[in-house]
Amino acid sequence: MNMTTPILAFLSMNGGEMFFIMFLCLLFFGSKKLPDLAKAMGQSVREFKKAANDVEENFHSAVREEDRKKANPPVPPMPPAAPTLPPPAQSSQSQPPPEKL
Repeated sequence: MNMTTPILAFLSMNGGEMFFIMFLCLLFFGSKKLPDLAKAMGQSVREFKKAANDVEENFHSAVREEDRKKANPPVPPMPPAAPTLPPPAQSSQSQPPPEKL
């Protein structure tokens, strides 16, 4: 049995079947509730599409970020430079005494 057959059968409804479904909706919900129901369904579909677009955009930005990281790998930090010490002070004993003039 082909699994797409029920889906195609649903999509190939003619005008009479659509009219019957609309009549049942009118009967169950009433003429006053139908516009509110249609509005709520429209808002739900709009919010679903917005959430789907947000997820898709987040996915694409994550992929772009990964590509950017692969193209420009991070540079390892430089090791800290060894501290430079001033030259040792020479003691006054090793220097000859200043000459007197």
